[in-house]
Amino acid sequence: MTGVPDFILHGPFPILVIFLAIVVCFRSQGTYWLARLITTGVIKTSESTTKPWLRKIGKWLEGASVQQGVDIIDRWGLIAIPLSFLTIGIQTIIHAGAGVLRLRWWLYTLVAVPGYFAWGFLYATVTLSILKTGQAAVLGKTWAILLTLGIVLIAVLFSLRRYKIAKARVKNQLD
Repeated sequence: MTGVPDFILHGPFPILVIFLAIVVCFRSQGTYWLARLITTGVIKTSESTTKPWLRKIGKWLEGASVQQGVDIIDRWGLIAIPLSFLTIGIQTIIHAGAGVLRLRWWLYTLVAVPGYFAWGFLYATVTLSILKTGQAAVLGKTWAILLTLGIVLIAVLFSLRRYKIAKARVKNQLD
């Protein structure tokens, strides 16, 4: 398949899992350290900085979503960190919450390692499934075309439902 590195399509599956685990390790460590450094004052934020992106991150860290991540860690304990890799939508706020809480780095990393590999395994499986199904659809395989259309339909319906729910919430807040 054009544009997809050979090691993804034909390489050993464990190598792909390890590669993706390293990718998510860098992402979560970056979120943790950014939150930790900003909230400990190593990087000056708020009105004292001239960098708008830094101000934006500082405001996000002081906002409700990161506080939700802090609350989740307070409520569930350290198990929330590896389990966050199995979620969609709260992963980043939990890792930022760990940085805001100033969890010791070695402890944060130790509990996150199983999550790195779980995420790598899930994404490797999903990625390969999508690529192989896409390849079969391009080759004209009926089952792949129907599966792809079904997934697109489900995604559209899910998005419309979420849009309607969000619109209703905004309307209720305005009333």
